[in-house]
Amino acid sequence: MKILAINSSPKGKKSTTYFMVENFLKGAKEIGAETEHILLSEKKIHHCIGCFVCWTKTPGICVFDDDMKELLKKDSDILVFASPLYFDNISGLMKNFMDRCIPQALPFVEKDCNGEARHVLKKKKRPKLVVISNSGFPEQSHFIVLKTLFKRIARNMHTKVIAEIYRSEGPLLLTKDKRQEPIIEKYKMLLQKAGREISQNLTLSDQTQQDLEKPLIPYDLYLKSMNEHFNQLLS
Repeated sequence: MKILAINSSPKGKKSTTYFMVENFLKGAKEIGAETEHILLSEKKIHHCIGCFVCWTKTPGICVFDDDMKELLKKDSDILVFASPLYFDNISGLMKNFMDRCIPQALPFVEKDCNGEARHVLKKKKRPKLVVISNSGFPEQSHFIVLKTLFKRIARNMHTKVIAEIYRSEGPLLLTKDKRQEPIIEKYKMLLQKAGREISQNLTLSDQTQQDLEKPLIPYDLYLKSMNEHFNQLLS
């Protein structure tokens, strides 16, 4: 079992996204999975300019010779898309990465099992998808757009999403407040459990899914602490 995680947090190793992915992968490695964690913040990837040269003049080869060339060569059984929530959506780094994946498809169009058009893919090996994201807001409802987005991405990639881990109150995971240490440690264990379950069963148990989505602290207390934090920064 090979798991490749693409992390699009601009904060890199200092991010909540990194914290989540590292603990998820730690659990996967305990089951024997081979893992790789790629930080897009450390890569040089030009944005797609829609020239279609990779489809017409030099099939499969982009006009930009940058770090995306090596990323497109990577294979995995499970592909983790990890992004902080920006404007109810993925970060710009992730969107840029996704746009540059166009060389993996062909310009030709086919219909899926529901009769809806999509591009033909070159690779026969299609990894299952896992989505990991976090938000600074307390409610899980802020991830509605991501749930729809990755359902569509999976359709276009001829695969399926096998797990979604969405963490509201995300900033709490990196807090220096020692009172929160038991809460953070408990969530770390849950992420590692999720990594083990995905590696072993290619799915999350209902109980683990429910536990992952429980509030870290009460909503009102979280909002109060966040507002106090930013008031201190502004004073």
